Amino acid sequence: MNSFKYKLALSLLSFTFLFSEAKAQTDFRPGYIITLQGDTVKGFLNYRSDIANAKNCIFKKEQDQDKVTYTPEQIKAYRFQEGKYYLSSHTFPYKVANQAFIEAASQGLVSVYYYKEEGKNHYYVAKGTQIVELDHHEKYAGTLQNTGYEQERAAPEKFRGQLKYLMWDQPSLFPKIERTSCTTKDLVSLAKEYQKLSFPSQEYVQFEKQTSRGIKTKVGVFVAGGLSTLDSPPYNMYISDYDVRKYLDFKSSFTYEVGALVDLSLNFIGENKYFLQLAPALNLSEYKSQKEVAIYPLVYSYKTNIQFTTLKLPLLFKYSFYRSNASVLPYLKFGPGFDIYLSQKGNYEYTAVPQDGPASQATVHRQSLNTNYEDKPIMFYFIGGAGIDIKTGKKPLSLGVTYKTGEGPLDSGRSDVQFQVGFLF
Repeated sequence: MNSFKYKLALSLLSFTFLFSEAKAQTDFRPGYIITLQGDTVKGFLNYRSDIANAKNCIFKKEQDQDKVTYTPEQIKAYRFQEGKYYLSSHTFPYKVANQAFIEAASQGLVSVYYYKEEGKNHYYVAKGTQIVELDHHEKYAGTLQNTGYEQERAAPEKFRGQLKYLMWDQPSLFPKIERTSCTTKDLVSLAKEYQKLSFPSQEYVQFEKQTSRGIKTKVGVFVAGGLSTLDSPPYNMYISDYDVRKYLDFKSSFTYEVGALVDLSLNFIGENKYFLQLAPALNLSEYKSQKEVAIYPLVYSYKTNIQFTTLKLPLLFKYSFYRSNASVLPYLKFGPGFDIYLSQKGNYEYTAVPQDGPASQATVHRQSLNTNYEDKPIMFYFIGGAGIDIKTGKKPLSLGVTYKTGEGPLDSGRSDVQFQVGFLF
């Protein structure tokens, strides 16, 4: 049974991962393309990495239609709704070595443009009719690109000199320029500050709508049920027959629990993919063992029926294969936890009957196993799982399977496989 549960859990995790990896490459979001004739065609655009978005544009007019791939030679521009805006290098007013779609990060008195290729980031800053490609020595952009300079000879402050040249009329920004890194975030922040100082009444346009970052909390409830197994410790002839641990042969049994879900969204990079999940639950499980052994001149019988009530306290890392337009989101989760055993109920019966003598000579011992534990036992475990979150309005439905393995009572190991259903509020 344990081997079957291991295979079931591994198969489920593998299937979910492969399914998710296939789906992760498609994230079609509302947007539009601008044709070479200047026509705007609305539809859906595949949101991918910066490198992939710079190479080509994948477009669908309708979600159920076939996708079409456009290169920078075939369209003028494309944009995600309230999101990133890309211009073809063929219409970009600066000569670019390789054809690409260049992201227009912002627009104003000073505009910022960016695209990424393998191993290299390119940043452009435009003011009026001037466009400058910024030189930053880590990537050998712009004029450093083909000079053959060794990295230690390159001047890391070169792009800062270029920025000071463009913003010469606002010298109060020079200290900020000295602290500026050559990243889209820092350059847009600097350009916004320049416009605020130079022309405060004019709106500064930042094309990608900024998503809130930080920790967000969602709470919910769940129920779960499945199979639980206590790995029976080996027979120990040195333990008294009156000890319940003498001879155990537990079979897999049903277990169930009710608990709360607390999802802490670690949304520091603007993606709803990373979570810490707390899932405290009250768990009930019952195990039975019956073993009969003939050692002449007696037949020994050991019967155990025991029920445990535990408080489960896992801390899980959850990764969601998030796509903004998807209603079904696969996830993986894993992490450590511990069980606090609150109580146990049950009984233990030991009998020894002569093989050749009368049954009246039998030895019978019965023992209650009921206890609320003066010192609550704490058992540690590891848990992993996979499943899907389904968008169903304001209360997303979560379906999944978890596999838990770790320490158990009665000198045993415990493993559980459970199907879980939950709602987030």
